[in-house]
Amino acid sequence: MKKNISIVYIAALTLVMGLMTGCNFLDKNPDMRATIDTKEKVRLLLVSAYTNANAGVVCEFSSDNIIDNNSPDAYGHCNALLPLDKMYDEIFAWQPVVSSNQQDSPYYIWNGCYQAIAACNQALLAIAQLEEKGINMDAEKGEALISRAYHHFLLATVFCHTWKDEIQSKQDSGIHYMTEPETRVKPVYYRGTVYDTYMQIQKDIEDALPLISDEYYTVPRYHFNIKAARAFAARFYLYTRQWDKLIQCADYVLSTNDLTTLNMLFNAYYAKVECTDIQSEMNAWIDAHSPANLLIYTTMSQASYTVFSTYGRYQFNRDARDYTTSGSGPCWNGRFPGFSVWSAGQEYGSLLAYFYYLFEYTDKVNGYGYIHGVTRAFTTNETLLCRAEAKAQLNDLDGAVHDLALWARGYNVQSLMDTLPDGSVNLTLPKIRRFYADGVNSNWAPELNNSLICSSWTLSADQVAVLRCVLHFRRLESIHTGLRWHDLKRYGIEFEHYQGTDPVRKMAWNDDRWAIQLPKEVISAGMSANPRVILGDHVDGNGAGGMAVTDGEPRMTSGLEAKTLGAQITRESYDNE
Repeated sequence: MKKNISIVYIAALTLVMGLMTGCNFLDKNPDMRATIDTKEKVRLLLVSAYTNANAGVVCEFSSDNIIDNNSPDAYGHCNALLPLDKMYDEIFAWQPVVSSNQQDSPYYIWNGCYQAIAACNQALLAIAQLEEKGINMDAEKGEALISRAYHHFLLATVFCHTWKDEIQSKQDSGIHYMTEPETRVKPVYYRGTVYDTYMQIQKDIEDALPLISDEYYTVPRYHFNIKAARAFAARFYLYTRQWDKLIQCADYVLSTNDLTTLNMLFNAYYAKVECTDIQSEMNAWIDAHSPANLLIYTTMSQASYTVFSTYGRYQFNRDARDYTTSGSGPCWNGRFPGFSVWSAGQEYGSLLAYFYYLFEYTDKVNGYGYIHGVTRAFTTNETLLCRAEAKAQLNDLDGAVHDLALWARGYNVQSLMDTLPDGSVNLTLPKIRRFYADGVNSNWAPELNNSLICSSWTLSADQVAVLRCVLHFRRLESIHTGLRWHDLKRYGIEFEHYQGTDPVRKMAWNDDRWAIQLPKEVISAGMSANPRVILGDHVDGNGAGGMAVTDGEPRMTSGLEAKTLGAQITRESYDNE
């Protein structure tokens, strides 16, 4: 639990030690604290500038990618399954998480991001001192700035409302932007606004981009390398609707040559056809040498255990799967051909291989250890969809459809998509119009409330159709990552959660619950909470869903260590293979 020590306590210790430096017996450091006074030490410090928390879990389980298996299915059947942890009841019900501060909780995300930010700020302080000595620290400074921006961005996208515009975003609460190491014992923090937060993120991004270099990375994809930084910038510009800047960054990452772009996309054929078990396929997805992976890092996360029936109450199943991996699209019939889908019990839910876990044993005899996940923070496939969305927003519909066809071609495993003689995917604007028309495939074509988010954000009917296709493809691309929640929030897409036999919960486009509530510990320390005006529903209770659990299975422990389940994961069969 040492990693959860508050930065404030560390800062307080540093301050006290500093005040006592006049004493002779403290003329030398009495402990093992490192002095960051060389380029090499700064680089070592920047290894800690990446969170070990999975910021996507709370978002994914809040989204329409997860269903409650204890709610009645289409035949009225209910299960009596346990959640992995009580906090999943709270997350799925869009309630404040008060039952846990362990892995995957809002508190763990908050602490993990601010710890990474603290490392960035300490590195920047050391960098400034080394620059005064005439040492070139551009590459290190670029990495520290971009990582600081990224972790504030993670916090903002989880705990704040979406970016609306320069006026409305000054009315929504942001998060405190840390720009220097903390040296006070009882600091007072102010949240500012979403506008303030995003402007500071943008400044750090744009200050960092010219400085970043891949010169000292042994494995560039474990760091904010040049392409990863621009992929992050592209996503930031996506969320703030700066379309021209987005396209410029995406073009840098992907190039404007189709063949070059295709060669950088994920090797879906190898993963699905050549990999025969989930472990080998997971390794293909998270490969640090794959050109598709721009930035990857490991996290301490137990979320992958939710796929096992033992803890399988909330899973990727039923409607969530029917409208993604098990559903048709504008250029394929039947199931989506690009992914293998795995399960530990198909009745209860499924997963994609990259959501599986890596287990670090501390006690092999009894099967205890640490569960790790790997976050694919930025990929070429997702960046391509960012570019397609920007082109659609700029009314370059042909360009947007072309990028969407490139993305689909990358997942055209075993030629199961509709293709043309030259091998390209047969995706056209007329086909998109038909598939995503109002009232035709309503589950793939939800209402976009962009003009309610921002009155000047208006779209033509053709733009809406293409953007529905983009959002459909993004939903497929980002399963398990939490990005679907951000997309729903950006467009104010309303949806419902069925939890047990409780009345249905609806997330309205302007509901305050889009901003996940701050951890209770942070609120108790004096940080202002997110307001809670619930517009979609008024369900009371704890979200337990009214299902009695009678099997006596133990819940997952809330500590950092867990026991391996050792369950068999099997590949689901495909009707169209």
